[in-house]
Amino acid sequence: MPDKPYRILAVDDESDVLLIVKTALQAEGYDVLTAVDGPDGLKTAREEKPDLILLDVMMPGMDGFEVLKRLREDKETLNIPIIMLTGLSERERKRTAIEHGIKYYIVKPFDFQDLTSKVRMAIEDAKANTPF
Repeated sequence: MPDKPYRILAVDDESDVLLIVKTALQAEGYDVLTAVDGPDGLKTAREEKPDLILLDVMMPGMDGFEVLKRLREDKETLNIPIIMLTGLSERERKRTAIEHGIKYYIVKPFDFQDLTSKVRMAIEDAKANTPF
């Protein structure tokens, strides 16, 4: 871990999922922010510039793919790594995520180890691709 903990933003409309994610990642030493829907997630991402975003696909109003599109259109949030989080395991959704440059995808229900290992891998990938 660096001197300062990595900041992760979890965006999900299910409060129990946010609680599980926050608990699991804080136990690993991460600083965890939460947002309850797409607009809240966009606002928090722009204000806080997290190191990683966990983004639910299925949310009312603005789904995860719309949030992803808007994050990628904004130069301030363009390069934040994103892990898609969903209760759906349909191939089509995974294909859409991959087409949008998503490398990691977590299907709910998930276990702590799957969550924390993918978060760790996504952060390591992002660090490796960051020009110094």
